[in-house]
Amino acid sequence: MKKGLSIVLIVICAIVFGVSAYQLINYYSANHTAEREFAELLPEQIDGIDITSADSGLVSYDSFLWYYEGLREENSDMVGWLRIPGTRISYPVMQTHGSPEYYLDRNWKKEYSASGSLFASSICDVNMPSDVVTIYGHRMKTGAMFGRLGDYLGRDFLEEHETIIFDTFSGRGEYRVFCLFSLSVDTADSFAYYNYNLFRDEETFNEFIGQVQALSNIEISSNKPVFGDKILLLSTCEYTHENGRLVLVAVKLS
Repeated sequence: MKKGLSIVLIVICAIVFGVSAYQLINYYSANHTAEREFAELLPEQIDGIDITSADSGLVSYDSFLWYYEGLREENSDMVGWLRIPGTRISYPVMQTHGSPEYYLDRNWKKEYSASGSLFASSICDVNMPSDVVTIYGHRMKTGAMFGRLGDYLGRDFLEEHETIIFDTFSGRGEYRVFCLFSLSVDTADSFAYYNYNLFRDEETFNEFIGQVQALSNIEISSNKPVFGDKILLLSTCEYTHENGRLVLVAVKLS
């Protein structure tokens, strides 16, 4: 009897292990495919420079523009391209107003994808731009999308990767990282950073920055925004809080 029970338990464990392994392989395979498809949207080099390298910021906006225009003809939801030189973050940014989270689980081809795509908040104008532009992305275990945003908690990484480039169809936006903050969005008094796009006055701006700094994990004080600056937020999941968010704050260079 005991021997028979042991065999049953072994079989059940083997099935569970097999199913888990299958799901894990599928997860990484699907994400690898999604990453490859995104990587193929732009050439590896432009003007002889690797576009993921720290020197990629030297490549002119005009050198990228004709690629962007070709991509927009394929998918009109594309509103720009986000790059952080020296990192894997180099992706098109999508935006849909009728269905704000359409690209949460869809790839460039509008097909289902667990890694989704980077997408801008529907309340933001990326071209003007709004006082605050928020871009969302998954924090994938593979490091894809905003999977490595947590690396900014390290001072060395923060200082070595403080430049963010967000190209839109109205021109290049070059930003400097100010800070990284985390929070839970479950409580009634949570900082609703995602509701900001325009500051009606300096007092509203100061309230926003005050809440950002109160939650900040790490910052570069010399990059602190002042009233009138344009701010970029990169938002992803955070796992030390219940329904947590990790948000990178950057200020646009004049």
